[in-house]
Formats: sequence, C-alpha cells, structure tokens
Amino acid sequence: MHVVVNHLYLRDPITGAIVQAAQDGVQLMVDEGAISAHVAEVDETHLILVLMFATAEEADRIAREVGGPWMVKHMVPLLARDTERSVGDVIASAP
Repeated sequence: MHVVVNHLYLRDPITGAIVQAAQDGVQLMVDEGAISAHVAEVDETHLILVLMFATAEEADRIAREVGGPWMVKHMVPLLARDTERSVGDVIASAP
C-alpha cells in the first residue's frame, strides 16, 4: 500500500462548506480508486488529508487525473500557504 498525507493550512476557520467540500473530495478519491480517504481537523485552520492507495502508480494517476484538479478548484483558494505533502509505502498496518 501507498499513503499520501497532506497538511492543509486554511486562511480562515473551517466552515460547514469546507467540511462538505472535504467530504465530497474524499468520496471522489475513493470512487476513483483510493482504498480510503480521510480528513482530520487538527485545529480550526489546520486539516490533514490522508489517502491510501494500492500502489504508488495508482496514487500518481489519481493525483494527476482527479485529486490535483479537485484541490486546485476547491481547496487551494482557501489555503494560507502551500500544502505540506508526504508520500510513502506503508510498512506496518492493522485493520
């Protein structure tokens, strides 16, 4: 498995519209082939997006075709700074 973790730092506090956009986005990622997708609220302006994929290739495909365009349209305008992105292979896991 392959994981992608994005730290999203918002200019303004999280609203219901942002929560709905996040829900729509994670559902889209799963519909397009992600194993799972989650958004965690760290504080009122900091979200963490965690995406799991079967392979690095699948993660790259979905990022290019779906995730990247979705982020540019729905999240980038809300950000206070660039996204912090980490990617890697899962080396330990439990259901």
